[in-house]
Amino acid sequence: MSLYHYYRPTQHSLFNELMRDFTLIDRLNKNSSEITNTDEKFAINLNVSQFKPENLKINLEGRTLTIQGDEEVKSEHGYSKKSFSRVILLPEDVDVSAVASNLSEDGKLAIEAPKKEVVQGRSIKIQKKEALEEKAQE
Repeated sequence: MSLYHYYRPTQHSLFNELMRDFTLIDRLNKNSSEITNTDEKFAINLNVSQFKPENLKINLEGRTLTIQGDEEVKSEHGYSKKSFSRVILLPEDVDVSAVASNLSEDGKLAIEAPKKEVVQGRSIKIQKKEALEEKAQE
């Protein structure tokens, strides 16, 4: 009779441990970003606490906002690298000239832009064709 019928030893491997770590990181990062689009402003909040401020970049080209982070760690035991990139197309009613960012002490990156003022509609007077021709003859 074999013990394995009742007991199955867990397969311990480096791959399984890495995948478990990535799953945990993925669960932690799901709530790490938030996008808000209201009538007054467009805002993005990201948790970038794993990155040093000098390793973060924000670029705006037209209405395309790109946020990148790249971190390398070297030690006597090895080398690791982590990075992220978010590309967001800003809505047409956002004032791209007023986009601003702020990084808090606890690693929360906030990017905000106000909305453009909405041009109010106006009434256009309809002129008769005869009136236009008279003005042209004068």
